[in-house]
Amino acid sequence: MSRAELHFRAMGTDCQAMVIAPGGAATTLVELARDRVELLEQCWSRFRPDSELNRLNDRAGQGPVRVSEDLMRLVQQMQQAWELTDGLFDPTVLAAMKAHGYDADFATVSARPADALASVIASSTPGMSAVAIDVDHATVTLPQGIGLDPGAIGKGLAADLIVDEIIDAGATGALVNLGGDVAIGGHDVSTWAIAVQDERKSPTDEDRVLTVLHFDADATRLGTATSTTLKRRWAQGRRHHVIDPRTGTMSTSPLVQVTVVGSAAWQAEVLATAALLLDPHSASALLRSHGLTSVLMTADAISTVPDDLLDLTSREREHAHG
Repeated sequence: MSRAELHFRAMGTDCQAMVIAPGGAATTLVELARDRVELLEQCWSRFRPDSELNRLNDRAGQGPVRVSEDLMRLVQQMQQAWELTDGLFDPTVLAAMKAHGYDADFATVSARPADALASVIASSTPGMSAVAIDVDHATVTLPQGIGLDPGAIGKGLAADLIVDEIIDAGATGALVNLGGDVAIGGHDVSTWAIAVQDERKSPTDEDRVLTVLHFDADATRLGTATSTTLKRRWAQGRRHHVIDPRTGTMSTSPLVQVTVVGSAAWQAEVLATAALLLDPHSASALLRSHGLTSVLMTADAISTVPDDLLDLTSREREHAHG
């Protein structure tokens, strides 16, 4: 059995791919995983003018647009996620996101002076109800004025797709981490371990790792994601990228970070983002209703689902290191 791992930059973030495979196949498969990330970014990115997603958004109001299998999968998953969260996840926040100044890659946005940003007029976002998906003819129809933003689902879905494809190609185990959206498939020779970092603390703090979640070596499919308002801030920290579709403005929830573990990274990413829009009690209730493990943080408190998660994982960590 061989193991190979790559670290690289893509989708505006740090990425990692790890593959376990028979013979010497791991190196080839992990390189395929990295290349597949690039292909999905070319298709889905809203920051590449020539991406297929941007071409679709540019044709809003012009009738059905034929799309690739990858873009169809993204739009279908957006629709499912919108329904799953009763609209708390809404990819039609694109216009609101741009109005807040996030209309280019983050390096460009964060470099602008705060006084160059216009004020934002509050308005709820359109929702996915008028977006027409025709699987038989491979077309998507966007109404006039609606654009889709993959920001709260794209990395998780990409990680899921790539893990499934690498396993189908012969790997016995695979992990793809795209900026903290992590998909795990197959099995490892030991337990999978995912560190949950406390984004309230500086990257140099020794105790920044809040806990380590351990999963059985035979776990065949897992996904985890973290959503936070503490990163990707601009205008001297006054604006962030988590938009509440009910108002079209930035989330004002006391929650500042939510980590979710589920069966797929796209699901974890979507529900972490939805929970971040709610008060802590409502967010916990939402995540419990889906049977998901989670860690929720406000500026001065931490809660978990299940309630004893931190104690449990601490005991597991001590046992694993003992």
